[in-house]
Amino acid sequence: MAVEIPTLIGAFTSTLATMKCDQTDQIRARIRELRRAKGLTLLDCEVLSCGRIKAIVLGAYERGERAMSLKKVIEIAELFDIALIHLVGPVGPHEKASMRVGRHIYDLRALRNLAPSTEKSVLSRYLSRIAEQRGDWAGEVISLRDDDVQAIARLLDSEEIDFRRWVIEQEISLVKR
Repeated sequence: MAVEIPTLIGAFTSTLATMKCDQTDQIRARIRELRRAKGLTLLDCEVLSCGRIKAIVLGAYERGERAMSLKKVIEIAELFDIALIHLVGPVGPHEKASMRVGRHIYDLRALRNLAPSTEKSVLSRYLSRIAEQRGDWAGEVISLRDDDVQAIARLLDSEEIDFRRWVIEQEISLVKR
């Protein structure tokens, strides 16, 4: 059943107006996460939106320095080609975990020193491809996005949390201090 946009807006108007601070923070985090996952800069977003969403304004939304109107949230969802519910809907436990982590930094030296295993093989191949795409051949560490970690877990036919635990246990994962 198709829902008309005005009906959808009416359904969310009071919800957005009465959202708690942590809910708007989640929307802001989702916007930044989506933009970064697509490899877009703030200026790229301004260009892609034909100037409707200014780079400086989008950055202020992401940092919580400016209030977002429902109209702008809809425009941002359209810019990223996602359903509005993905920005304003409830956050599941998996998304809460990924929003906390953000970047995953791996020690490539520690990975090379591991005993042969399926996990090591898959992770090594995946990281080699990323390094190749980035043109980064001399790195001793590499950072991954949440999407990359999810993809690796799927390649290993594992739950993401199990993969993350394995990386920590093998002392591959580095933590920013």
